Amino acid sequence: MRHNVCGEIRTSVLGFGCGSVLGRVGRAASLRAMNVAWDEGITLFDTARSYGFGDAEAVLGEFLRGKREQAVVATKYGIAPQRLCALKRVTLPLARRALQVPGVRRLVRRDGGHGAACGQFSVAGLRASVDASLRQLRTDHLDLLFLHEATASTIYQQNLMAELDTLVQSGKVLHAGLYASADVVAGSIANGPAIISAVQFGANVFDPMTSGIAELNQRGMLLIANHPFGGVERLARTRETLASICADETTPVELREKLRDSNWQTLLEAIFAMILNGEGIHALVLSMMREDHLRANARAVASSSFSSAELALLRKRMLGSPATDISM
Repeated sequence: MRHNVCGEIRTSVLGFGCGSVLGRVGRAASLRAMNVAWDEGITLFDTARSYGFGDAEAVLGEFLRGKREQAVVATKYGIAPQRLCALKRVTLPLARRALQVPGVRRLVRRDGGHGAACGQFSVAGLRASVDASLRQLRTDHLDLLFLHEATASTIYQQNLMAELDTLVQSGKVLHAGLYASADVVAGSIANGPAIISAVQFGANVFDPMTSGIAELNQRGMLLIANHPFGGVERLARTRETLASICADETTPVELREKLRDSNWQTLLEAIFAMILNGEGIHALVLSMMREDHLRANARAVASSSFSSAELALLRKRMLGSPATDISM
């Protein structure tokens, strides 16, 4: 597994997202997936207080026993976890099993139990959330703490920024950052307070910010991307655009050959390389609960058959596609 370094943070290029832990996926399956990820060399684990109805951090903490010093742990504050009543907690495993049956309606929340109360940023809430995260993760510090779904005004809450600084000075948090939309992230990189030293954002091949963030990041912030496929519509458009590039006789012959018989693995290589290779992004976080998906993703970031010139051409064609107008 490739690794990147930003300051004192050394992270695997591929990160394990815990958004489905104890939501759509139960404890045993989650722990199995985490073990496969670790075996593949993945050291970045990204979770949140809201994931798994407030209990995903505890599963990750259980997994990290004996591994904590080798791992990079990121969590989030700002979305209150949705708590399940006793009946729903009993029936949740049944709903998970039902999801495995083709044609059954999705019974578990799409967000994996994150909760719906967003943007709850306060000094008292931040302190309580960090203490709860430390307990559940069984650690004395968080490598990364992101303000979850932060808005443009969040970074101007001076008391909140001061509290983040206090947490960093105390050693409970090593790096504070924002988990936010592209415009909020761009504004923070350009003009945000010094305490914000990391950002996490959605990045896909049709997003101009994916190609421009390296130039924007003059402060040397840690950049973590997520949602590389951009949703069902953008993934379909990615396939269509790559097929169009392959059919274009002006495309270099070697690149056309690589795309001609492209399978899912080739598609993964192309998408991940366009985001990670030469774009200044340090890591890419995905929710990977199936072993075959996880290993395929690990292979895709381990090496790419596409040259720098080919990736530049692919990025240019993708940004020129009408897919850039598809909403996220």
